[in-house]
Amino acid sequence: MKSSIRLPKFWVLATAQIVLVVACAVVWFYFRTVAYLAGPPDPDTYAWNWGFQLVAFTIVWLPALLVCTGILLVIERAALAPYYHARALQVGRHVR
Repeated sequence: MKSSIRLPKFWVLATAQIVLVVACAVVWFYFRTVAYLAGPPDPDTYAWNWGFQLVAFTIVWLPALLVCTGILLVIERAALAPYYHARALQVGRHVR
């Protein structure tokens, strides 16, 4: 029995996954920063504002999350390659 699952193009899946990861990271950044700034004062007064937290997030956490997502996308592409290749062959047969 053939599978009736039809996946969209890979770039659509990859874009959706990257957007979802960035959206979750921004929400996580917001709640983490609110919790940090609401806590007891820290001796590092330079870190006690939104600007520093945003810069630290964009330099440290966001690139790390994007690299991990990129690695995951490479693995997913390798896992889905046979499916996309078979589909391309099947579409090629119908065109002739």
